[in-house]
Amino acid sequence: MRRLAIAAREWAHLLGRPAHYRPLLHDLRQRSHPVHPDSEHLAAALDWLVRAQDASGEGGVSAGYFFRRGWAPPYPETSGYIIPTFLRASGLPGRADLAARARRIGDWEIDLQLPSGAVRGGIGRNPHPIVFNTGQVILGWMALHRRDGQDRYLAAARRAADWLVEVQDPDGKWSAHTFMDMPRAYHSRVAWPLLEVHAATGHKKYETAALRNILWVLEQSRSSGWIDHMQLYPGVPPFTHTIAYTLRGLYEAAPYLDRPLAGDALDLVRRASEGLMRSCPAGTFPPSTWKADWIPCHTCSCLTGNAQLVVLWLRWIRHRAEGAFAPAARRFLDQLKSTQSLIARHSGLRGGLPGSRPLWGVYVPWALPNWSAKFLVDALLEAARTPPLPGSAQA
Repeated sequence: MRRLAIAAREWAHLLGRPAHYRPLLHDLRQRSHPVHPDSEHLAAALDWLVRAQDASGEGGVSAGYFFRRGWAPPYPETSGYIIPTFLRASGLPGRADLAARARRIGDWEIDLQLPSGAVRGGIGRNPHPIVFNTGQVILGWMALHRRDGQDRYLAAARRAADWLVEVQDPDGKWSAHTFMDMPRAYHSRVAWPLLEVHAATGHKKYETAALRNILWVLEQSRSSGWIDHMQLYPGVPPFTHTIAYTLRGLYEAAPYLDRPLAGDALDLVRRASEGLMRSCPAGTFPPSTWKADWIPCHTCSCLTGNAQLVVLWLRWIRHRAEGAFAPAARRFLDQLKSTQSLIARHSGLRGGLPGSRPLWGVYVPWALPNWSAKFLVDALLEAARTPPLPGSAQA
C-alpha cells in the first residue's frame, strides 16, 4: 500500500502541473526547440545548474528535476564532477560566483566523506560507499586543489584514493563496492582521477592502481572498438552514457601513460568513436543503447551520453588537431540544443536537459538530471575553445 501511495503522489505531481504538459506534448509531436547561438544555451544551462544547487538546500547540487517528484536531494557523485565545470565557467563574463559555488560543493563533499575515505553512493546521504562515485568526487577535489592550492582538498582526494587502492581487485578491475557488485569498463573514469592524485603527490601506488585498471579495460576490447562490461545493468545493452564514460576515462588517462600504452588507449577511443559514428545516420538522434560491435538498440536517445560524446570529440579535435569527428560533434551538439527549452516558465525545466528524448525514453525517464546539464555545459565550453566547426551558428 505504501508503494502505491508513493506512486499515486508521483503521478499526481506529474499530471497536476500545467507546466509539465508543454514538454510532454512537445515530445509527443516530435518537435524541436529553436536553436540559438551556443552562448545562449550555455547561459541557460548554467542558470539551471545554479538553481539546482540552490534547490538542494545544501552545498551539493540537486540530482535534478523529476516530473513525478520535483527537485531531488543532492547527489554526491555528480555534484563532485560539477565542480570542474563551475570552475571553468567562472571565467566567463558575469560568472565569477561559480568559483565560490564550486568551493561550497567541495566542502560539502568533505563533510559527507565516509571515515574510510570513500564517497557515498546514490542520491542523498547514504551510508554505503561506491567506487565510481569516489572517483568522480576526486576529480572535483583535485580541480579545486589545482585552482586554490588548499591542502584540505588534496587531503580529501588522497583519503579517497587510498580507499580505491585498498578495495581494487588484483587484476585491476573493481568488483566490490560497485553498483550491483559488477566490474565496469567505465571505471576507466576512476583510473583517470587516480592518475591526477599521483601527479600531485608522486605516490606510486596511485599510478600502479590506475595502470592495472587501464590494462584490464583494454583487455575487454574487440577489434571493432567495442569494450565488454560497459553496461549499467547485467544483461542489458549499455547506454551511450556509460560508453562515453569508458571512452573519456581512457582518453583523459592517456597523457599520464607511457607512449605504447597511451597509444593503445587512444587507438581504442578512436575505433570506438568511429563505430559509433558509422551507426548514427545523419538526420537522426543517436540510439540510447547498443549491442556488441555497435549495433543500435532503442530508437529513443540518451541525451546525457550524446553530450558526453560531444565533449570527448571536441577535446580530441582541439588537443590532437584532427577534425574527423567535427561533423558528428557539431550535429550532436545542435541536436542537444534543440532539446533544451530556453523559454519554459518552470524553473526546473528552463535551461535543463532531459535524460532522454523523448522524455519517457529508457535513460532516466521523466527527468532533467543535473549531469545532463553539466555535460551540455562542458560541450558548449569546449565548442567555444575549438576551431570553427562545420554546421550551424557557433557564438
